[in-house]
Amino acid sequence: MSFPKKVVTTYAKSLFLNIKNSNQLEEKRFFFDAANVSSYLGKAEERKFVPDVYIIGEELIILSSAMVSSTKLKGFFQNPTFSEKQKLEIINTVFPGLTIPLKAFLKVLVERSHLSLIPEISEEYSKIILDIKNYTKVKLTTASILQENYGQLLLDTLKKLTNSKGILLNVAYNPKLLGGLMIQYKSTLIDLSILKEFSLFFNEN
Repeated sequence: MSFPKKVVTTYAKSLFLNIKNSNQLEEKRFFFDAANVSSYLGKAEERKFVPDVYIIGEELIILSSAMVSSTKLKGFFQNPTFSEKQKLEIINTVFPGLTIPLKAFLKVLVERSHLSLIPEISEEYSKIILDIKNYTKVKLTTASILQENYGQLLLDTLKKLTNSKGILLNVAYNPKLLGGLMIQYKSTLIDLSILKEFSLFFNEN
């Protein structure tokens, strides 16, 4: 594991544990509405707003999506000539309704010049949430478009294969496979493509 990867993982785990511990002390709940992220709640409402680990995860996803949505924005946050305070000001201007815990977390990132790591932190944080819910991200690569009636059968099969409660499926198409499919989840790759069969056949001869 490289140094940046360790930093990202540490940030994600620390944020998760802090939010989880805070919620064990305070059992209030507030219905999460993505619109709140881009609107100001007001001081009284903020004090009543005790976000859980899932709400923080949603906020991270929204921030991450905004930061990588265009080449210009991505370049802005990765450009060291702009100060971290300038970058934080942009975030707070676009998303004035961020929760207090996430605002505090962003200040920590500013102090360490790590705001540009938000997309990576969001991805690691999402992995923690998926593990808790026993959901697995699966990438399915096929040679042709899947028929609609395969949907439920495919999901049920993948649940059994990954021993998961739910599946987050990402489907990609690659005609070079000739036929069959490839299944990728966590560190596992199952190649059931015709291309692989051909490769094995020619390697044997």
